[in-house]
Parts: sequence; C-alpha cells; structure tokens
Amino acid sequence: MTAPAKTLGFADLFFYAASVALSIRWISVAAAAGPASLPIWVLAVLVFSGPLIVATAELTTRFPGEGGVYVWTGQTFGPFWGFLCGWLYWMSNLPFFSGVLVFMLNLLALALGPAGKPLLEHPWLFTAVAVAVSIAVGGLHYFGLGTGKWLSNIGGVSNFALIGLLTATAIGVGMKHGVATDFAHASYRPPLDANGAILWATMVFGVGGTEALAFLRNDVRGGMKVILGVLATVALVQIAFYLIGTGSLLVILSPQTATRLSGLPDALILGLKTLGLGPIAPLVLFGAFLCSLGSYSAWFGVGARLPFAAGIDAYLPAAFGRRDPRSGAPVVSIAVQTLIVAVIVVISQAGDTLKGAYDFLVAMSVLSYTLPFLFLFAVFLATQGRASAPDAWRVPGGRGVAVAIGLVGLVATIVAVACTLVPSPDAKDQVGEVVKLVVASGVLIFSGIAFYAAARWRTLVRARAPS
Repeated sequence: MTAPAKTLGFADLFFYAASVALSIRWISVAAAAGPASLPIWVLAVLVFSGPLIVATAELTTRFPGEGGVYVWTGQTFGPFWGFLCGWLYWMSNLPFFSGVLVFMLNLLALALGPAGKPLLEHPWLFTAVAVAVSIAVGGLHYFGLGTGKWLSNIGGVSNFALIGLLTATAIGVGMKHGVATDFAHASYRPPLDANGAILWATMVFGVGGTEALAFLRNDVRGGMKVILGVLATVALVQIAFYLIGTGSLLVILSPQTATRLSGLPDALILGLKTLGLGPIAPLVLFGAFLCSLGSYSAWFGVGARLPFAAGIDAYLPAAFGRRDPRSGAPVVSIAVQTLIVAVIVVISQAGDTLKGAYDFLVAMSVLSYTLPFLFLFAVFLATQGRASAPDAWRVPGGRGVAVAIGLVGLVATIVAVACTLVPSPDAKDQVGEVVKLVVASGVLIFSGIAFYAAARWRTLVRARAPS
C-alpha cells in the first residue's frame, strides 16, 4: 500500500492547534471568577502548557510513528501502561465530544432566532440534529485529513475573529459607558478554596491540547520542522488569547453577571446592542458555533487515531488498524467513534434514568483527562538519560533544564488531578460527589485493564493453537 499523501501544511496545523488548544468556552468560566483569573491564565501557561509544549516537541522527535502519548508510554514503560494511558485519553474525549455537540447546537439555535426555537423545545429534534452533525463530521474525516482539516481551519480562524470582535466591542463599550469591572481595586489573588480548585482544573483543561499535534506527525508536509514551528507559537498565542478574551469580557460584564455557561455570548450581544449593532448578533453567535464545530472536528480527528494505533498493536480488534487506501483515514476507528458519540448524545437527551448514566460518563472524563499527562511527563523525565536520534530536537540547556521543566509540568498536573477531586460548593452532597467521581474513574481504569487482559488472552490462545 502506498503511503497516504501528507495533507497538512503550516497554516493547516496552526489552525488545527488553535482549534484544540484554544476554546471560547473557558473564557466565560474565567470571567465569572473575576480579575483573579487573569494571573491564573499566565500561571497555567507557564507551569503546564509551556512544559507540555516542550515535552511534546522532544518526544515527538524522539519516538517515530503515530499514537502520541500512547506510543511514548508503551515504548518507555511497557505495553500495559501504554494501553492504559491511551485508553484513558480516548475515553475521556467521548463524553467531551457529546458535550461540545450540545453546546454548539444551543449556539446555533440562538443564532437562528425564532427559526431555532423548535431545536430547543423538542429534545427529539435536538438529538436528531446532533447525531446528524456527528455523522457528517465523521463522514468528512472518512475522506482523510485533507477534507476534515477544513472544519478545524474554519474553527481556528473563527476563534481569532471572535476574540477580535470581542476586543473591539469592549473598547467601544468602555469608551461609551465605562468599564463594568473595577480592575484597579479588584483582588488578583487566586482564591484558595473549592472555587479556586475548580478554576485551576478548568484552566489546565483550557490550555491543554498541544500534545494532540503528535498524532498528526505523519500527515504534515515538512515533517517535524513544521510541527516544532507551530508548537513554538502556541504558548504565546494562548496567553494573548485568554488574557485579552477574559479581560475584554470583564470590560462589558461584571464578574457577578458573567455566567460560566453563557458569559461570552451574553457579553457580545450586550456589547453590540450598546453600540447599536444588535442586528449582527446572530452572525456573532453563528461564529461561536463555527468555533465549537472546528474544535469538535479537530479533536474527533485526533481521537480516532488512538483506537487505530491500538488496533495495529492488536490490543483492540485488528479492524481498528485499517486505513482507507486512498485517503489514509482510519475508517473503522472513525466509524466506531461516530457511533459511540451518537449513542452518548442520545443518552444525554433522554429521560432522567439515562441522563444519570450520561452524568456518570461525564464524571469519568473529568479526572481521566488529566491522568494521561502524568504518563506524558513521566515519560519525558524517564527518557532524559537515553540516547536519541541525531536529528531529534532536544531541550536547550541540557538534561538539567529538561528535568526541571518536566518536574514543573508533573507537579502542575498532580495539582490539577487533585483539584478535579474537589466537589463544587453548590453540590448538596459533597462527599457523594467525590465518591461518584472516584468510582466513575475507577470503572474507566478497570475497564481498560479488562480490555488489555482480554487482548493478551487472545494473543496467548492464538500462540498456543496448533498451526
């Protein structure tokens, strides 16, 4: 089989990175915490995203092949740990996909105005449209990244356009009516309570994502040089994106009126109405929809490569490792992932019993998302004393600097994992919430162990079978 064509150039990969490592959703969460969130954004980039980018750059050049952190962990600590790491990473994304679908369709319904009301009023219609969107995105990726990349490109461009519009609106509102938040007398000290813990875990989630570029290394024209160039720009872009976005939102809305769920759309609509530009608000909401659609598509493409890699290694059925000979797309992995996301969407919009199941799935993803980064930084630290290819990129300053960077990232990840275990202060049964999260994550971990054990058993049976 001929190798599939490399379909991603520098601009494609940059906007792909913008779709996975930037998200307008977290700006609302940060604004609701007030100006204290601004230094936390900087800290999150310095102690988590920065080390993550450095580790990703070195490990991507050190280890050949697709699979990212799954391959890195497997080749460093053994196949069991590699599979468990990949399993956690993939499974944490599946409820996230369905959540993004629900979020983006709410934006689309608002953008459509009266025509979008049926979408919000009829759960069956909402579910049907969400499933149709998931199938459409899966279908695009079936034709390879050369086709699927356009949604992530559009989403990445929309991210920057939306932040630019928010900034311009904030400047106009500030000049006309003053600033809604008293920045001069606000406290910038991070809250050392449950809300602060939740905020830190959320911001780590918000600045993660750059590790996903490693899954695309065989699809990039220009190879590692292009990947390293994109990674080098992401940290600065993240700081500017989140600081400008959060600060602009707080110019229009006070922390008391900036809700975690809809703060950004509320600020844009209010700001545009204040400036006499209310009629373009639906276009802005549609732009927010495109941001979320691009993010969904980008993460979908990355997610499908994990079961594909596990299929090649025979830890999942061999069909998962099948590529389309023309597009190079992992077609079976895409089809299965599309089906699972569709099922989760249906569950999330169903009755109370099934909604409880959906909440359980979401709870599994909260903690499991941060766990693979423990593996990533552990691999980065463990490989510092090992030889690498002559053309591999290494951290400037030598092993000592690399170890220091890795330890900073590892500690930041451990703190984020601990923060995910802090229950919301609004929860009626806080102990129950923690137990639910631990049990849900335990179910996810042990299900991964069970899949690995079954794969090993199949391998042993085949080996013992008479030829």
